[in-house]
Amino acid sequence: MNRSSFPLVSGLVLLTSACATYRSAPIDPDEVLRGLETISFSPSESPAAQSTIPPSGPRELSAFAITTNPVLASLRAEIGVRKALLVESGLLPDPEVGWDAMDLFASEIVEGDHGSVDVLSGLGVMFPILAPGERGARVGAAKWRREEARRALVAEEWRLTRDIHVAFEEVLGAQTLVRETAALTEVAESTKEYFERARTAGAATAIQANLALGELQAIRLRAVAAETRLARARRSLNLLLGLPPELEIPLREADAEPPSPIVVEDLRALTEEALRSRPDLAELLAGYRAAEEETRLAYSRQYPRLSIGTGIALTIPLFSRGGRPAIATALARREKLAREFTAAVHAIRAEIADTLILWRAAVEEQRLVEEELLPNAERNLELSREAFAAGEMTLLETLALQSALVEARTRSAETRAERAKQRWRLLAAIGRLTPPSQPTPTHD
Repeated sequence: MNRSSFPLVSGLVLLTSACATYRSAPIDPDEVLRGLETISFSPSESPAAQSTIPPSGPRELSAFAITTNPVLASLRAEIGVRKALLVESGLLPDPEVGWDAMDLFASEIVEGDHGSVDVLSGLGVMFPILAPGERGARVGAAKWRREEARRALVAEEWRLTRDIHVAFEEVLGAQTLVRETAALTEVAESTKEYFERARTAGAATAIQANLALGELQAIRLRAVAAETRLARARRSLNLLLGLPPELEIPLREADAEPPSPIVVEDLRALTEEALRSRPDLAELLAGYRAAEEETRLAYSRQYPRLSIGTGIALTIPLFSRGGRPAIATALARREKLAREFTAAVHAIRAEIADTLILWRAAVEEQRLVEEELLPNAERNLELSREAFAAGEMTLLETLALQSALVEARTRSAETRAERAKQRWRLLAAIGRLTPPSQPTPTHD
């Protein structure tokens, strides 16, 4: 090997040895499914057997879901991508090494010969120079894109927490409905047996006894619907938790009133609180700040680019029209994000107003059902049996009152669950329902 070529060969070997090696990472769908099926619920750090797991509330379920939900896992991976891009954004441009054969050709044409000087003079090294503020804007944009990804994760955790609280109440409501339907089935069976005895004694006709049986069958159909609703509610909760659909988690009965009481019900005050607290708004603001930096970057690239080394080179932005189209694009993107933020604030205000109306309606409906409708229906059924025994009421009137009791108890279970769900939705809408172990995000 020629001594003069040794440094060049050594440099190439060094660069080659520093290169990373690509490794394939194929996805096996069956393996992915097996991995999802191995996840089991354990609210504590040490996994325990299903029989030893204590009943859990929505807060414990949310804390568990944050570690297992596949959507959140993908968002955490996105943060890793943004971190890598941040490192890339801070790198300086690579030097350019080239060889110009013009001196060699000129010697051949003019003198008919060339020497080593002609060959060496063609070698060149150039270092592109960044425009003033370009690197800072590029790094700033990458930082805010990383922050945007982080806030997107917090926002998704917030949505997941809200959905789990609502799904939790749906499961509890379905469980209550199943219990109430079972109790009503016993009442209907008692009524059926009563009329069968009355028919045997000649105090009721076969048609009347058959009507009582029909009422029992209708309640049994309600029981089937209630069981189906409970099964679907559990499946929906498991989906949010990242658990297999068939897994049954013991749940703790809800408290009489969820935490964070709503003291102020003024729409403007609640909206202003949401502007300071909601993670999805923080995500939009981070995206806007990134667009600001990208706009600054577009402005920095409108000037000619200089490269210095063994010579001087100037890249003139002729065909890019001085960077004006890129600047216009950046400005339009920033304006779009500003409009999106305004639209989000408008939507949040409407969401809070709508949820506040639904919550107030649910509170009033529950009060009417539990204080008036249900006690009246239960008392009417008791009185109807006494009146029927005394011959003062017909079977149809008794069955109608029994049907009213069925409807009242069903409404009672529904309104309790609906009030709790609307309360969680309202607390989430104004930013008070935050993910476990997550501070309320602050907006820059």
